[in-house]
Amino acid sequence: MGGSSYDRDVYSSSSSSGWRSSYSSFGESSYSESKLSSSTLHSSMNPKGKVLRSKTKTPIIIMLDVTGSNINFARVVYDKLPMFYGQIEQKGYLKDFDISICAVGDAYCDDYPLQIGSFAKGIEIDSWIEKLVLEGGGGGGNRESYELAAYYLYKNTQFAPGSKPIIFFIGDERPYATVDSYQAQKFGIEYEQKKTEPFSLLREKVDDNVFMLLNKYCSRNFESEITSSWQKLLAPQHVIKIQEQKSIVDLMLGIISMVSESRTLESYKVDMQNRGQTDERINGVSKSLEGLANIIGGSSNTIKRL
Repeated sequence: MGGSSYDRDVYSSSSSSGWRSSYSSFGESSYSESKLSSSTLHSSMNPKGKVLRSKTKTPIIIMLDVTGSNINFARVVYDKLPMFYGQIEQKGYLKDFDISICAVGDAYCDDYPLQIGSFAKGIEIDSWIEKLVLEGGGGGGNRESYELAAYYLYKNTQFAPGSKPIIFFIGDERPYATVDSYQAQKFGIEYEQKKTEPFSLLREKVDDNVFMLLNKYCSRNFESEITSSWQKLLAPQHVIKIQEQKSIVDLMLGIISMVSESRTLESYKVDMQNRGQTDERINGVSKSLEGLANIIGGSSNTIKRL
């Protein structure tokens, strides 16, 4: 299922709803577990002094919460990256794109709460995601340092003129209320006292293409307090609930296909059918994306390429 520029033979069947015996109930493989095993942060992933740059028309940033309750999402994304990349190419969702894999934790207690992978294309993306430290930490109070990650992306990214970046946060908690000035300075982010509401700043910078893919809190239930917190920070339809954990890449592909206007929700459902997804998976993904489809004209037949 991988694209010609991103072929990785191991566990290529991970893109479908059928899982081999080597997969856990969550959906990650033993292969990804062995590849994502770094215990110390590689210097190239250190955010301090780093500016994340892309020259493509549609840079994609995937910010993974790698605290204890969400750690397996990194492994699922790793397993499915060739399919994810290949579907974007093969289905023509985007013409010119690259991907940055990043991670966020809790800056109040974790050793590596902000990890920034450079933009890359094809198989080179593996070299970045394999550097992630899946710390598995996190703090209490239903909060992680998403606000710090958003502020970094606002201050320390450079995109080509006319580009349309798409940013995905994947997690199950809410951000802290404000950016801590010490933390910002510690990670090399220029701190502006009067401009510290990071999500509104980031939304403005990337034409509102910021999405929160929200998992059930500790994989149990969607907490109304967490959901409403995100719906106040982002466009409410950009808060996408993950009904089935293994559908995470299906959701990202659906968002990309509709934001680029290369697919409606209905035509994206056909793409899901063609890659062998079950009716249950398709219905769950459709339910999660319905609100977004409504606000971007999901019933239109117009095709427009980013």
